[in-house]
Amino acid sequence: MKKGTRKIIRTGTIITIAALLGITLYLNLRDGSQTVNVGDEAVDFKLETLDGEEIQLSEITKDKGVIVNFWGTWCKPCREEMPEMNQVYNEGHEDYEIIAVNVSENKQQIEQFISGLSEDLDYPIALDPNRSVTKAYNIGPLPTTIAINKDGVVVKKQEYQLTKEDIYTFIDESLE
Repeated sequence: MKKGTRKIIRTGTIITIAALLGITLYLNLRDGSQTVNVGDEAVDFKLETLDGEEIQLSEITKDKGVIVNFWGTWCKPCREEMPEMNQVYNEGHEDYEIIAVNVSENKQQIEQFISGLSEDLDYPIALDPNRSVTKAYNIGPLPTTIAINKDGVVVKKQEYQLTKEDIYTFIDESLE
């Protein structure tokens, strides 16, 4: 290959890589997605529950603190924390609500998962079929749990599995 041809190919390759890098950076910066952090206002949402009811975050936070737990049926830590979350919920939830938001799975998968648990779940299971709420909160690993107080402010956030003590801490944080 001639020296001039190699130079043209190298230059073209460098320009192409630079253009692709520029496009990637532009699209990532333009996206506008950001992580909801502690101290931020919670993103309001309305989702259908597994029972067919509609649940809206802002309606609940008028009277109660809310624990939002994002989960999936394939997630082993989710399976392990749900019965403990249910036990705490059944101790009394007059001042708070727990909402388990399933990330984009169908009802059949969810019902099969729940039937395999050691006990029935009494707190609402909300369905996020198109991941709109999951994306709004920029949820990464599952489970991820967020505590929101009565003012609609995120007061605690934790990725990965909660212990029973963590659940109590989330409830306390949501009530402050």
